[in-house]
Amino acid sequence: MAGGPFSDLRVRLGWGLQGNPGVDPYTSLITLTSGSGATYPWGDAPHGGVQPNSNGNPNLKWEQTAQVNAAVDFGLLSNRLSGSVEYYVKNTKDLLLTVNVPQPALSSTQLVNVGKLRNNGLEVSLDAVLVSHPGLVWRAGLVFASERNKVTDLGGTSFITSGPVSGQGQSNVNAERIMVDFPLGTFFGPKYLGLDASGKQIFACTAANTGASCVSGQTTTGAGPDAGDYQVIGNANPDFTLGFHNQVNWGKFDVSFLVRAAVGQDVFNNTALVYGTQSDALQDKNFLRSALTDPTGIHEPAIYSSRWIESGTFVRLQNIEVDYQLDLPVLTRSARSARLYVSADNLLLLTGYSGIDPEVFSGTGTAVRGIDYLTYPRARTVTGGIRLTF
Repeated sequence: MAGGPFSDLRVRLGWGLQGNPGVDPYTSLITLTSGSGATYPWGDAPHGGVQPNSNGNPNLKWEQTAQVNAAVDFGLLSNRLSGSVEYYVKNTKDLLLTVNVPQPALSSTQLVNVGKLRNNGLEVSLDAVLVSHPGLVWRAGLVFASERNKVTDLGGTSFITSGPVSGQGQSNVNAERIMVDFPLGTFFGPKYLGLDASGKQIFACTAANTGASCVSGQTTTGAGPDAGDYQVIGNANPDFTLGFHNQVNWGKFDVSFLVRAAVGQDVFNNTALVYGTQSDALQDKNFLRSALTDPTGIHEPAIYSSRWIESGTFVRLQNIEVDYQLDLPVLTRSARSARLYVSADNLLLLTGYSGIDPEVFSGTGTAVRGIDYLTYPRARTVTGGIRLTF
């Protein structure tokens, strides 16, 4: 549709349904495995056998997703400024989750359909020709995205723990919980309040849960956190993300770059929890530089809490490339074009996160997000060469 100030205006509406209501014939069966646990003696020699490693589920189905989206595409000033605005709502049901099952059973867990998840988001993109002259063209674009997800049903289960915490003394400690009315990637645990004069950690508490060890809403010296006082301490999902790209054509030079940003997400610095306290010195282990000035008592154990949840907001120069068109007869005699280029990736990272990189995904469990444990850093690469087009 055209008219008025718009060079181009289009409205898009969409609806979609994904999934398969049928039963998966493979994951619904009991599966068997071999190994040392399945060997048995016969005579004087061990023989290999098999044992079940999963419980069958004849009612298992595929996850099903229904999505509704509406969008407007527009163009202004003879399409020198164009873009789109899109809003969507996506509902997923029959989520596939591995849950514990009552014993006795062939295995301790079973894959079942349980729960519902809702995603909704807004995406906006703008592209503009900022300069258009003979010998100089500058194009720029911005992409904004904001998404929210929320668990709407867990089939009667109050919560599912996820994201096991790594490190000595962290057995059966989980960093995240999946809960109704909360997003995936919700950090759940003790709220850290600081240290007392002796270097003991202090946590938020209520007298109903910790009794005499809770005074004025905080634990007393030496008292650890009580599970009844655990609370939401972070969200691994960003408030919004941005992408900013530019391309400049100037004579024989072409310059392009991409900047990405994510704002508002939290990161659990599991690496700092394990290697950032003075107690590591007693265990003859490597430790981070921050442990040298850590005020925590040297005999104080590392405890998962909001102390280790950090802001993961960042701005990254994802890529920058410069190329130059060559006019060398020896190259262009048989090639249509020859260009000399230099490209750099991950050249700059701006963040307040104390770890190497806040853009992480590490850990095991259901729907784990935003856990940094010994994550290998992204490489910073610089490449160059000649592009020949024949």
